Amino acid sequence: MTARRPVLKLLALLAGLSLVAAACGGGGDDGDATAAQDDTAETQPGGELIDGGTFVGDPPENIDPALNSTLDAYQVVNALYDGLTDIDSSDPDKPVVKPHVAESFEPNDDATVWTFKIRDGMKFSNGEEIKPTTFQKSWERASQPDFAGDYSYLFNFIKGGKEKLAGDADTLEGVAADDAAMTLTVTLAAPYSNFDAVAGFQLFMPMPSEATTDPAKFAAYQNGIMVGNGPYKMEKPRTDQEISLVKNETWTGDFNQETWDDRLDKIRFLVNADPDTSYNALGAGEVDTATIPPARVTDAEANWGNTLDVEILGSYHYVINGRNPIVGGEKNRLLRQAISQAIDRDEINEAVYNGSRTTSTGITPAGIPGFKEGICQYCKYDLEAAKKAFADWQAAGNKLTAPIPIQFNADAGHEPVVQIFIDNLKEVGIPAVQQPFPSETYFSQLAEGACVICRTGWFADYPTYDNFMYDLFHSDSLDGNNYGFVNKEFDALVDKAKATVDKEEQAKLFQQAEDILLNKEIMAIPINWYKGDYAYNKDKIARFTQSNFGLIAWEQVALAA
Repeated sequence: MTARRPVLKLLALLAGLSLVAAACGGGGDDGDATAAQDDTAETQPGGELIDGGTFVGDPPENIDPALNSTLDAYQVVNALYDGLTDIDSSDPDKPVVKPHVAESFEPNDDATVWTFKIRDGMKFSNGEEIKPTTFQKSWERASQPDFAGDYSYLFNFIKGGKEKLAGDADTLEGVAADDAAMTLTVTLAAPYSNFDAVAGFQLFMPMPSEATTDPAKFAAYQNGIMVGNGPYKMEKPRTDQEISLVKNETWTGDFNQETWDDRLDKIRFLVNADPDTSYNALGAGEVDTATIPPARVTDAEANWGNTLDVEILGSYHYVINGRNPIVGGEKNRLLRQAISQAIDRDEINEAVYNGSRTTSTGITPAGIPGFKEGICQYCKYDLEAAKKAFADWQAAGNKLTAPIPIQFNADAGHEPVVQIFIDNLKEVGIPAVQQPFPSETYFSQLAEGACVICRTGWFADYPTYDNFMYDLFHSDSLDGNNYGFVNKEFDALVDKAKATVDKEEQAKLFQQAEDILLNKEIMAIPINWYKGDYAYNKDKIARFTQSNFGLIAWEQVALAA
């Protein structure tokens, strides 16, 4: 899932781990305990929490599960909606895909057909029943070509999904719903052993019959009171300053069927201008949670409950648009090499993040099954090698006619990182300039082709290697979460890996694909891997859990007695 900001969103897992069905959406509601949290503390039921740590910079562009692509908005989506499955990461070394709205799921022998048994009695907050056809209609809605969002490429997993998205089919051929038997049967376009994890992701969450795609009505729908089936419901229409949720009394529990009787009565998500404003509001008692600005890490450790010890399965990196003539193409490979080797990642981690992150050696983080340490050959700071690569690029007859724009979402804490980036490049002789974009529409603009070298990040939606390689760099996700990388050899390796059931062989194929991305083509610049970045009032809040997917389990948050 696309990152919201550098100040920290989705698991520290063992390599080679296979997920086990228990007979998120897109991430666990049940994650690691956070730092400074007393699990034995007494709690009180209900009460109100004012969140100042989720929306920093701008309000969310979308909170419709079919359209959202940021972690910030997913914090709200995950409170409003439950999916077919979820990932129990209470033991981060042994995550388990569990049934959620489904009571069970089962693949056939080659993982091409998955059958989900839907629980009886599930309802939306307005009382509307949830049946297999609810999911079928919701998926048909989300795959409409003129409505589909940045994640719509995931429908390519399903038989007929590619045709539906292209406008060559009216329905998803591979989806069959039987309300009498309460079964949803999904036939895939190719074998995919991780589909149980993907099926719980927000794109595949159920939507009520009132959910519209009519362009003339959609803005009013999404800015009204959206109806969901999760632990919370909207209290009133959202504004640019606040989203207010209250307890959903029709909710029947999480994937462990626990209803968390001490869950909050109300959550107010406030929008703050920047990380410092968020953190200062916590100190002033105006909010109960905040984003931790990089320069305030030491203060947060000393004075507040925090999630700084949570190892987030997420990558902070910069993407190079291969279709852009300034930096893309084979003739600019040495330029890209020079840029990557010029970046002092350790300086960024110390100067900007006070050493609170892990300097990355690839895109896919440690903890994802199949992870390989040190996969990137050009991610180590090497000024002399960078100068030579740039000189060789110039000697081949190339030159820059203007500074290279380094793009980022403004007022979200990225400015100091980009400035170090620019200063590093200046030492090599490469001119570069900051180009901030409005945060609210930043990722939409990237998906529309605006990227040259653009700041992005990714938090695992589910603990699989393909969630990084396929979602970010496969041509299927081009102009969605892929901002300009196209390579047929890479695509073929990822496709083969996704269809491979043997975990060791699958890992080798994904590693080969990442090697092409980072070393053969040099189309991404890894910077660091995330850790948690929430601070909270530990005198008021007894339980505040952030999973290593970055998600806050809002139904588990409880006030101190």
